[in-house]
Amino acid sequence: NGLDITESPIPVAPAAHYMMGGVKTNAWGETSIEGLFACGETASTGVHGANRLASNSLLEVVVFAKRILEGKKEGVKPPDASEREHFSLSEQEGQNALENVPRLSLLALQALMWDKVGIVRSGEDLAEAASILASWQKAVDKPSDRPFHEFANLILAGRLMAEAALIRKESRGAHFRTDFPQPSPDWLKHIVFKKTD
Repeated sequence: NGLDITESPIPVAPAAHYMMGGVKTNAWGETSIEGLFACGETASTGVHGANRLASNSLLEVVVFAKRILEGKKEGVKPPDASEREHFSLSEQEGQNALENVPRLSLLALQALMWDKVGIVRSGEDLAEAASILASWQKAVDKPSDRPFHEFANLILAGRLMAEAALIRKESRGAHFRTDFPQPSPDWLKHIVFKKTD
């Protein structure tokens, strides 16, 4: 690309390359849905704390996959969902049928997430992102094929991230809010969303 590393520094920039969080599991990879297991970056085991170091994803892939198999043999019971604190998605109506909302596309979703839910966050940006994502979610509520389902899932994941970051009124690990720049002892806990009918 015409870059001579002997003459000039290599440009470096942050990038989103993994997600902390995911499907809540117990130490054996079981979810609150009987028979459903999760491991790797799909799971939220909590073993990495508030920020995972690079390449440490192998812990969740290898160790927890093995634990799932071992736990299945031992008949471990799934975690009790009633013991967790649950949060609800805000009742955002979103904007009227996508009025004043950026054109719905994968690039628009990526740009929204980077600009409003990225490395440096604020309550105002997170609320705006959550509102836009709620509108987009309504626009894709009846996916018809696999790519459309995957896109709808990306919108849902984005909304969950925006809503969780909006609820968490502090900064901790990789989560930094300009309006709440310090960690709070009140937030030594996970945020769990549960889908209901």
